[in-house]
Amino acid sequence: MKNGMKIIIIAIIVCVAVTAAIALRIVKHGKMPMPCLSINNRAVTKDEYQQALKDVRYDVNVYFSSTYGVVEDESFWTGEYGGEVPYKKLADEAIERLKYLHAVYSLAEEKGYVDDSGYNALVERMKNENRQRKQKIESGEVVYGLSEYSLEQFAEYETSSFKERYCSDETNEGMKLTEDEIRKRYESRDWIVGRNAEKADLETVRANVERELREENYDEIIRQRADDSNVETNWEKLYSFTLKSIKK
Repeated sequence: MKNGMKIIIIAIIVCVAVTAAIALRIVKHGKMPMPCLSINNRAVTKDEYQQALKDVRYDVNVYFSSTYGVVEDESFWTGEYGGEVPYKKLADEAIERLKYLHAVYSLAEEKGYVDDSGYNALVERMKNENRQRKQKIESGEVVYGLSEYSLEQFAEYETSSFKERYCSDETNEGMKLTEDEIRKRYESRDWIVGRNAEKADLETVRANVERELREENYDEIIRQRADDSNVETNWEKLYSFTLKSIKK
């Protein structure tokens, strides 16, 4: 047997041995690797997915409580209610959350609001913001809002600021309004202002009418981008990983 063939056989044996060792360790310690998951060809990390699970967990609990009258217990996540299984619903909602965030952050990156729309960059921005707030508090400066952000809170803060910046620029898609659009929205309901709750004329509330229209247009742009997202994963493996994450 030639040396080259021996090297190939040895490499194969080593590869099989390493794979078997990893599999044995996973079984022994009850660990399950994060299955491959990407949105629009951008990989979603384990930390990012698990953060999304945390973000939507409460809403999923409320959904099953209000719809089926069930509350979380040991059997809750694997039970079936009206054809719906909570841990699968949790995974589905986490993906919807990620699709929304990727839509918001990819648009923000396109507009130059952030240099990097990735999850790790978000975490670093949050850490920097919290560090700056801590330093200001320690030096006796006034800090508006929270003294420290959780990741979910910081993401909400950023997404709100992106929306405000986008809607304040009439050159952005969907932000140029016609007079006909503005008037129709104004006439669609009464616009009340002042202590006496008087009906306002269009010029008095024009800024409010325009803001409402632009924010709706922005929301529709984000919704469409999220709906058009391409999600690639092995769903059964993702569901299994989700269930394992819940039971930690």
